[in-house]
Amino acid sequence: MDARARRSRESLRRAVLTLASLVPITEVSVSAICREAGVTRDTFYRHADSPADLLADALAAEIAEVMQVLPETDAIGDGERALIGHVHRRAAVYRGAMRPSLAAPVRSTLESSIRSGLELWTRLHPGILPAAFVDDDAALRLAIAYAAAGTVGAIEEWLRQEDDDIDRAVELILAASSEWWLANPATRERRER
Repeated sequence: MDARARRSRESLRRAVLTLASLVPITEVSVSAICREAGVTRDTFYRHADSPADLLADALAAEIAEVMQVLPETDAIGDGERALIGHVHRRAAVYRGAMRPSLAAPVRSTLESSIRSGLELWTRLHPGILPAAFVDDDAALRLAIAYAAAGTVGAIEEWLRQEDDDIDRAVELILAASSEWWLANPATRERRER
C-alpha cells in the first residue's frame, strides 16, 4: 500500500472510531465517515464495503497492536488483560456495535484476533498443550476456536453489564478457561526436561 492509501486508511479508521463512539454503528453513514475523514466515497469504498466492515478493520489494527505483548510474557493473563484493556478503552464503540450481540464483522474480527493470539501462544509455548492436542492440528484448532468464541461471548456479556472493572473481567474469563491455557510455560517446560 502506498503512502497516500495508508494515510487515507488511517483517516478512515480514525473517523469511524470517532463516529462509532458517539452513535451506534448502524447509524453511521458512509457520507458521515467521508466528511469526518476528509475523503471521497470512492476512497471509502476502496478501503471498506460498509461502516461496520471499516469499524472491524480499525478495531483489528488496534487489537494487533495490543496483542504484541504475547511474545514478551510467560502469562497468558497478560494478553487477556491487554485485550480487555483495549475493549474497555473502546467500550462505547463496542457497545454501539451490539444489537444485542456484536455486529457480525466486529464479532468476527474480535474472534479472529483472539484465535490468532491463541495460535501464537501455542506456537511459543507448545509445552502447555495436553497430550490430546500434541501432534493433532485439528484438535488444537477446535480447542482454539472454543476458547476464542467463549472469550468473545464473555466480552459481550461484560459489555452488557457495563462493568468497568478490567481486573475482575480478566479474572473471571481466566477462571472459565481450561487450566492448561493458564499454565506458566517456563515452569512447565522446566519440569518436562
